[in-house]
Amino acid sequence: MGSLLALAGCGGDGDSGSDVASTPLTKDNAAKASAVVVEASGALFDLASSTDVATGVVLSATSGSSGRGSGLASFTARHLKAASQRPLPNASGAVGAVAEETLQCTGGGTVAVRYDDADNNEEDSAGDSLRLTFASCIEEGITSNGVVSARLTRVASNSFGAQATFDNLTLNDGTDAVSANGGFEFEATDLGGGAKKLEITGERLTGTVNSNQISLSGFAASYATDALGTATYTFNGRVSDSGRNITVDARTPIAFVARATDNYPFSGKLSVTGAGNSQAVLEVVSSSIVRISADPEDDGSFTTPVEMTWAEFEGLLD
Repeated sequence: MGSLLALAGCGGDGDSGSDVASTPLTKDNAAKASAVVVEASGALFDLASSTDVATGVVLSATSGSSGRGSGLASFTARHLKAASQRPLPNASGAVGAVAEETLQCTGGGTVAVRYDDADNNEEDSAGDSLRLTFASCIEEGITSNGVVSARLTRVASNSFGAQATFDNLTLNDGTDAVSANGGFEFEATDLGGGAKKLEITGERLTGTVNSNQISLSGFAASYATDALGTATYTFNGRVSDSGRNITVDARTPIAFVARATDNYPFSGKLSVTGAGNSQAVLEVVSSSIVRISADPEDDGSFTTPVEMTWAEFEGLLD
């Protein structure tokens, strides 16, 4: 995916958007409010690398991937799945059903892995738990610090799921930096033929995007890729950006779709709702152009649509 969806992250400290009054939407702020939603939701899947199969000391070429994106959700799914599939060490920290080891990351730094084999069957299964503690760990061009903890909820040949929580997790790809506290539940599924899907739901996720405070609440999102690498993305939830004083509810009545060769989606629709049921609508015209309109009074009368390039759209947040 392109730089627009690669910009954002969710996490860190900040107010829960569910406790903040919604922002009235007008023709003047409709585009910016839409950009805030795309930025805040986008990093769930798309920070940094777009490689499909990860490599490294924690990840392996046989561990698989949750999808093309490498944002917070994809990062979490891949690392947890790879760590759960590692053989439990026979020594150096293994105590009963609990195993611990510290691994060197490919580009430097470490990740300490703690695996609690809850049913003591010596294989990953639902109910087991994992904790990954990253210390300046560099994998796939992403430097990570902080803690990801998870309880496995699904372990099958073609799917893997967990309830994940974050404790001051930070990801930095050299261009953008995000931090995360809170959590979500995810399920990654291999659909066969190179197609993959990653679905997440969460009650609260707070943090920073390049030092800007962001929060998501009551959210659900999905990201799927087909055999050709075409990506389909949906998001529903409440988004709050305290630095830009925007709090809105958002949904994608038409999924965003992007080809592997394009920097931006070529189709899709985003609906944003603010105070008094005021509305902003973003329609994707092409992989180059978006169209935005507003209904400030909730009377069905939308302002004249404004068209801009994707680059101009993402520039609204500079």
